[in-house]
Amino acid sequence: MSSTEKYPIGHRIIGLDSVDSTNNYAAKLLLSDDLPHGSVIMADEQTAGRGQRGASWMSDAGENLLFTVVLKPVNLSISEQFRLTQFASLSVLDLLTKYDVTGAIKWPNDIYVGGLKICGMLIENEVSSLSISNVLLGIGLNVNQFEFSELQATSLARLRNSKVPVIDVAMSLCHCLNERWKWIENRKLDELNLDYHNRLYLRDIPSLFADDQGEFTGTITNTTEMGLLNVSGRNGVVRAYDLKELRFVRRNAP
Repeated sequence: MSSTEKYPIGHRIIGLDSVDSTNNYAAKLLLSDDLPHGSVIMADEQTAGRGQRGASWMSDAGENLLFTVVLKPVNLSISEQFRLTQFASLSVLDLLTKYDVTGAIKWPNDIYVGGLKICGMLIENEVSSLSISNVLLGIGLNVNQFEFSELQATSLARLRNSKVPVIDVAMSLCHCLNERWKWIENRKLDELNLDYHNRLYLRDIPSLFADDQGEFTGTITNTTEMGLLNVSGRNGVVRAYDLKELRFVRRNAP
């Protein structure tokens, strides 16, 4: 029996009014409580939400989905950990489709709609020997927030011009995660990889980036097996970038 069949994602949900970070809370619980695969931590508010590159994640209390799920892969090696990023990103795109919203993956796992950010993720892996034992998948999805100050962001409510119950979005996301998790368990990793690349934001579109040599116009082609981003840039040379080595400046084309 697979972990999904025994413990589907969302079978246990711990709801919190306020917490520093749902990932932090889940990590502490894992130290004292054997949280099974599929356990979910949800909060109305995060006081110290975290994102990629050490960035903070700001969200109006009660308006958005702040969500961490505990995953326990049984068949992924350390070298395959980028498949978790692909699995999570595609699950959120599947969710958006249910609300008639088409998104794209801004590498490695931000979700954009029409050039605006709607979702961010933080994936933290615990390894044992040569395999991944515990995964904390943190997802922050803008659901009902309308105002974002100077942030280039959007939400389901803004896109649909009406609010959506956050708990309904959470349940739908659990379903999408369970469906995509079957791809991990059934080792459909090549298909997962292809689907991810087909949904990459700005893929094959000349765009402006910045690296250690300054700004340049480049074109995203794909990613490496380890999740580095391949960009054809200066003089047509393809360079593989790690997360902190490349910055998206803006899109040249509308």
